[in-house]
Order: sequence, then C-alpha cells, then structure tokens
Amino acid sequence: HERKEVAGLAVVFGAEPEPAITEEMQSLRWRISSLADEEPYTDLQDAEAIIKRDGEEFGPFPVRGSRRNPGLYQTQHIFTVGGEYESVLSFRKGEEEKVHTVDFTFRIRDRATLEIPRRKGGGS
Repeated sequence: HERKEVAGLAVVFGAEPEPAITEEMQSLRWRISSLADEEPYTDLQDAEAIIKRDGEEFGPFPVRGSRRNPGLYQTQHIFTVGGEYESVLSFRKGEEEKVHTVDFTFRIRDRATLEIPRRKGGGS
C-alpha cells in the first residue's frame, strides 16, 4: 500500500485481494483520512478513477464509498493483462469547487505465473 497527501487528506491506495492478478475481481481501494485529526474522511464528491496502462486510458469509473468502513472508497475491475498500471483518483472535497487528483502506480500479475501445476501454454 502506498500513501500520498493531497488537499489536507492522507490517501492510502492498494488493490485487494493481494497479490493483484489477472482474470480475478480486483478492488482498487483508497482509504482517506484527514491530516489534521486522522479521522476517516467521508465527504468526497464526484469521485471517479481513470486507469492507465501503456498510454491507454480506461474509464472514468465511479468511485463508491463503503458504508461499513467510513473513509474507504473503491472501484472493481477484472484485469485481463498483467503489467504496470496507474490509477488516477479525482474528487472534490466537500462543497469545494476545486477538483483534486492523486495518482498511484500498481502492478497486476499474470495469474498463470501463480498456477501449480501450470496449464499447458500457460506462460512463464
């Protein structure tokens, strides 16, 4: 998990479950808290994510907040190709007009690299 600060907020990013692999449902998650008091931040507005890979953009995808875990926001995806990706989260903070963005790089592993025994033709 990686942490960045933007607009007075701490943003921790990660993919679940880990390791993130192809052909499985993956949740991209952003846990957001106030830098001032470390309390979960629950007032993101117009939150959306764009996923980038090799110069190609996918999305935007709407980002949903979790009712059970205040301050947790997520999208769900099934990645079909392994490699390095970038997520770009954009949002407004409460009633502010300014749109903030924060980006994170993450890796999706090819499912075949974890298979035991490997399927025939299943890559290396």
